[in-house]
Amino acid sequence: MENQCFQVASMFSDHMVLQRDKKIAIWGNGPENRNVCVTLGEQTVETKVTGNKWKVMLEPLSAGGPYAMEIACENEYIVFRDVMVGEVWLAGGQSNMELELQNCDNAEEELKHANYEGIRFYNVVKTGVITEDVLKQQEASKWRVCHTEQVKDVSAVAYFCARKLHKELGVAIGVIDCYIGGTSATCWMDEETLLSAPEAAGYITAYDELIGDKTDEEYAAEMEEYNRQWKAWDDGVQEERRKNPDVTWEYLNEHVGVCPWPQPAGRTSNFRPANPYHGMLERVIPYTLRGFWYYQGEEDTYKAEGYGVLMRLLITLWRKKFQDEQAPFILNQLPMYIAKGEKDDKTWAVLREQQQLTTENLPNTYMNVLIDCGEFDNIHPTDKQTVGGRMALVCMEHVYGIACDADAPAYQSVRLDENQVVVTFRCKGLQVKGKEIALFELAGVDGEFHAAKAYLLSEKEVAVCSEEVADPRQVRYAWTNFGQVTLFGSNDLPVAPFRAVIQ
Repeated sequence: MENQCFQVASMFSDHMVLQRDKKIAIWGNGPENRNVCVTLGEQTVETKVTGNKWKVMLEPLSAGGPYAMEIACENEYIVFRDVMVGEVWLAGGQSNMELELQNCDNAEEELKHANYEGIRFYNVVKTGVITEDVLKQQEASKWRVCHTEQVKDVSAVAYFCARKLHKELGVAIGVIDCYIGGTSATCWMDEETLLSAPEAAGYITAYDELIGDKTDEEYAAEMEEYNRQWKAWDDGVQEERRKNPDVTWEYLNEHVGVCPWPQPAGRTSNFRPANPYHGMLERVIPYTLRGFWYYQGEEDTYKAEGYGVLMRLLITLWRKKFQDEQAPFILNQLPMYIAKGEKDDKTWAVLREQQQLTTENLPNTYMNVLIDCGEFDNIHPTDKQTVGGRMALVCMEHVYGIACDADAPAYQSVRLDENQVVVTFRCKGLQVKGKEIALFELAGVDGEFHAAKAYLLSEKEVAVCSEEVADPRQVRYAWTNFGQVTLFGSNDLPVAPFRAVIQ
């Protein structure tokens, strides 16, 4: 290692955004005992390479720029230009966070106007393991200014959130895109964290059983065949979309076939627990940032009851690794979804509840309620404008202290009133969009739920009753994988799902 070249971590580049009002971590590698000097604006900080690694902490800066950052190691110099100081967020999760701007609703028109000098993106190379090829891709991956031709493949959700925040805050917004479609939450934690709880450790055991004694060569051969099948399916989807840009997923599933899934299991797979954590997240730790935007959970609905444990582990780990145990964490609620012909097993409802409980039990953790945003037979709804816009409102209200009535109406209490149940919500007011309030259910002592009628009793109360339940003991709302939402707050946000026991 004595001959190791002086390096700055690959995610530092021209056009990057640094976090305002917090100490800023800058790091890299270098020859042992060499001096490293970092200069940004009027600041100069020095350190010595130890264990072939170096790191400095710059003092907090107010929003501004552009700056030049110079990093010197004796007679070697690196200069990064057009550096901005503003707000930095990490966008993580699976495919609904991954869905690209070029594939969202009205994509052509959105891209035409996607020109903002003050918004920048850094896309982490998607991988479960570090290889020489991945390292080369990471070295080539740089911060990109938000221009039409440069942001086609960025997260649509993150783009729409960043756009709104940039306009409202008037500062540069930097987004670190770090996600892989189809990943479990366990893919984004290290082994030590996963083994600390049985709900997480079971994922490791289950995945290793899938691998068995399969060699890497056998896995590579399976992936070659899988990729062939996937390409044939994707080519069919694209051909149908060329014929009809508004083609539905129901039609595609019937005429092209269902997407080949899951992928074969392998030691180097992107879907093996902990692999993306090491292959991707560790590459950007401990970049100084404001907080996290997270959209994930679809892959964990088959173990929905344990999802709250996974979230507690993940959020605690990420905050620790990024050196801010109070960093805001925004959870995007799973919207409505069911595949054609699929039984409504309520697992999506259970996972949504686990998400909600996470926000209630962990400080600085917030929910972006999306119960009205799903599409029948399409697990990837393309309206990401609504998702990103609402997420920005949550940030404005809870992170930046800008009052904007960003919270969806939420369950507060329930009481019996003669033959009906009265549910009170935390909100400024309620409204019905449609002919009637849907998705309320009641259960009696037998625990069997029946569809119930509901109507507004006051601006914050809903009365619920059912001829089939004479003695109500439980009430629940939107407790389904897929259904039509009609109850909203006066702020146009959907009422959050809940279930409650009637005392």
